[in-house]
Amino acid sequence: MKITVLLKMIKYELVLLLRSKWLLNFTILFMLLASLLYFYGIESVNSNPTEATYGLESLGISINTSEADPANFGLTEVEKMATAEDEQAGYNRAIAMLMNLALWILPIICLILGVNSIVADKESGRLILYKTYKISYTFYVLSKFVALSISLSIALGLSYGTGGLILALLGQKFAADVYLTFIVLHFLLILVFIGTSLIIGSVSSTRMQGLSIAFFFWSFVLFVYEFIIFSVIDFIPYAYKLKGLLTLILFNPIESIRVWSINNLHAGYIFGPEYLILQDANNDSMLTVYLIISIMLILVFNISLSNQILKRKG
Repeated sequence: MKITVLLKMIKYELVLLLRSKWLLNFTILFMLLASLLYFYGIESVNSNPTEATYGLESLGISINTSEADPANFGLTEVEKMATAEDEQAGYNRAIAMLMNLALWILPIICLILGVNSIVADKESGRLILYKTYKISYTFYVLSKFVALSISLSIALGLSYGTGGLILALLGQKFAADVYLTFIVLHFLLILVFIGTSLIIGSVSSTRMQGLSIAFFFWSFVLFVYEFIIFSVIDFIPYAYKLKGLLTLILFNPIESIRVWSINNLHAGYIFGPEYLILQDANNDSMLTVYLIISIMLILVFNISLSNQILKRKG
């Protein structure tokens, strides 16, 4: 009986969200980001220029051929092929920029959509009406979380999912792997920040208050938290410094998802020597496990706290 009620509530929330112009705008935005990923990110990796040489540069020898064809001297033209390092350079120039763009835009989208969803119920009186049915607030919070996550996942699937599937069917394994990493990155961000939006929406009385708190939280986790890591890590004993760094990263979902994504694209060298602890964890398939556990704990905390806040305010 309870499951049936919860499913009906989720269905109702989904219908409201699918009619929302916000969701249509976010779908168009995701399609734009997916297009940028392919035409700007992946294509920049696949279009590394080749350079024709004659094998003399590596010897540091300068030979004056008097404008004669080097082939007359028995020298054959050799093409410099694109190496793995070249591909990583392509990642650094383009894909990393698009990844950061997603890490900046998607959290604030989730926060705005989630906060508005709960505050709108407060302003319209729907939440007061809900109290008269004597149903647990847990149902209300879960229905909001599931409906918001599904609606944004649909928008995500229509953009990145479709593009990645087409590339996989065309046999472009590298491009499909990049798309898959970006899909997982977006999906994890959706789950975490939809959960966070429930807390902000629960404590907010008006939309302006909710948006103010959302922007403050977004700025903190995206920009301020890194400076906190740099400050705290200096006080941790050297023997525990790297494990402490990993723990601090896992406390912030943006940082943990960023590290996991970069590592999954085989570009972890950009972290420097401190990356060794993360590399060892990944070799044991533990980095992904740490990420999943941390996100699950964050979701349980977000849903439980928002449920308690609504109970107290009710």
